[in-house]
Amino acid sequence: MLSTYTIFLTNILTPARLQHSQGVMQVMGELAEIYGLDREVAMTAGLLHDAAKDLSPEEQQRWVREGNIPVQYPCERDYSLYLHGPVGAYFVQKELGITDRLVLDAIATHTWCEAERDNFHHPLSWCLRFSDILEPYRRWDGKAHIVGEGAPRLRELAFAGNLKEAALFHADMIIRFFDENGYPVHPNYYRVLMTSKVFGNL
Repeated sequence: MLSTYTIFLTNILTPARLQHSQGVMQVMGELAEIYGLDREVAMTAGLLHDAAKDLSPEEQQRWVREGNIPVQYPCERDYSLYLHGPVGAYFVQKELGITDRLVLDAIATHTWCEAERDNFHHPLSWCLRFSDILEPYRRWDGKAHIVGEGAPRLRELAFAGNLKEAALFHADMIIRFFDENGYPVHPNYYRVLMTSKVFGNL
């Protein structure tokens, strides 16, 4: 199925976005073994996580309306940073027939939206957030230097199986990156840092 999904993505993503998605898929396959995840499920989530990101504004709004996707916080009006996660989950469910709740929830929450989903803190969802940064084709420089400097440490923690520590490091790093560049910070980043009990099952 991964090859079928790749063909589908080729027609809707820019070449750079497709390469990024394939890189995320690669890292997800590597992390799956560390965290005891189904490798194909993990790779599917990685490949499809940005499926809706390059949709036109008109298409974005159509899927938001059709999926009845709520904007829970003002920051989620930023489609590129946040809303493409929930939209993407609905999009691949409708367009590709994806029904695996772990995959859909990981895609929806990789942008930190919809914390009420059962799988917001599932290892698969965290691995997707890590892989989005750690994939081999991504270049973190210029304004993203904070992420570039932090990525080696995130890789070290994630690949050592330290999921909780990696998650906390990831949240703190992104907050600092967004703050420095004037991007809106989703409240869920702060909730992760302030509420240790969410990691009780990790």
